[in-house]
Amino acid sequence: MPQLSIIVTAYNIESYIEQCLDSVAAQTITDFEALVVDDGSSDSTPEKIQAYADRDSRFIPVLLGENSPGGVATAANAGLERARGEWVGFVDGDDWAEPDMFEKLLRAAADTGADLSMCKYSEVDDATGQPKEPADARRWDSVSPGLHRLDPEGTKTFLRFIAVPWRKLYRRSLLEDNGIRFPVGDYFYEDNPFHWFSLVSAGSIAIVPEVLCYHRVARAGQTMATADERLFKIFAHHDTIHAWLESRGLLETYQTTLLSWVISQLEWISRRTPQNLRKTLYETVQPIFAQYTLPLIIQALNEGNKGEYARRLSTAIAKQNYARYELVIGGRPATNNPALVAVHHLRYSGVRKTAELTRNYARNRMRDSTRLSQLRPLSWRSTESNADLMFGLAILQQQLDQIDQRLARIEASQQRSGRDERD
Repeated sequence: MPQLSIIVTAYNIESYIEQCLDSVAAQTITDFEALVVDDGSSDSTPEKIQAYADRDSRFIPVLLGENSPGGVATAANAGLERARGEWVGFVDGDDWAEPDMFEKLLRAAADTGADLSMCKYSEVDDATGQPKEPADARRWDSVSPGLHRLDPEGTKTFLRFIAVPWRKLYRRSLLEDNGIRFPVGDYFYEDNPFHWFSLVSAGSIAIVPEVLCYHRVARAGQTMATADERLFKIFAHHDTIHAWLESRGLLETYQTTLLSWVISQLEWISRRTPQNLRKTLYETVQPIFAQYTLPLIIQALNEGNKGEYARRLSTAIAKQNYARYELVIGGRPATNNPALVAVHHLRYSGVRKTAELTRNYARNRMRDSTRLSQLRPLSWRSTESNADLMFGLAILQQQLDQIDQRLARIEASQQRSGRDERD
């Protein structure tokens, strides 16, 4: 039995696969098997994999007959089913690793008794060859080298890192004993549930704060380069992770962390969403937010240290206020101009819906706002005029941000008080 199983996944990457396999062959740890899984490529990738295996018996080709609907998940799982090593690592077929990557990861985990280990990585622009730091680079400032216990707070710290599996090394018994696999479905970024399942199941992680692998970005045909509504499928992972946590009695512990992850994806994707897909994005995430109370949403925003854009966007979705969602996602600042406010709400909600939203808003907020309590209640009839709407909406819009901030402070304070009483 080899000490290490390295799973390489490949699909239509004939220009890159040999560099990847060369970097695996050059590893300073030599007791390994490399399971190279081709997911039905239509180019010469399978032939290059087979040729490499013919030269080096440590390389085992797993050539799937056709491109699987499960994508990378199916290919990665095919490798896991065949893995025999005590430890399991991954490499994307268009990436490459430093020669001592797996030796350092294995030593860090084995010497400390950790269930998995993790290193840094660098992104490399395929067109220019220029390296750059990944989005979670600053998170490394808050973690030290060596062993970290994965109690709930420690687990939450590492859940916030980018979910990629190819900078980690896993004890195979961790994956087998907990039945951990990549979920197969019509997904993007199947790494996310796998990331959650493994970290929540593990007892400890060993940290190696060195750049030991390189991830190619902006490659033609790469999933990461996609910027259309297929990206919205990432939100399906919420329900997968939610159900997994619930089945293990862990939902209460991690639900705000999970929602904070959803908000992070929403913030990133919404900034890249063209105008014609904004409603589709709203309809995709609104059912997720509907599963959480407003205090939990505020807690998730605070836990993730989210800024004003994420807060306004999340609040609009949580309150099912599509007009306000459009205002936020469109990058338009709040306005005090009555005509502009009215036109915007009328455009996206219609007269009757706008009247209903305004009436409900006034009813819910009057008891929380001294200013609003001084206003005369608005009487809505079945034939509201645009002038009525302009008047009501102008007053309400002027105070919206201030009241939302006040409510957030009140709700957060109540939540803290509740926790103190329980403690």
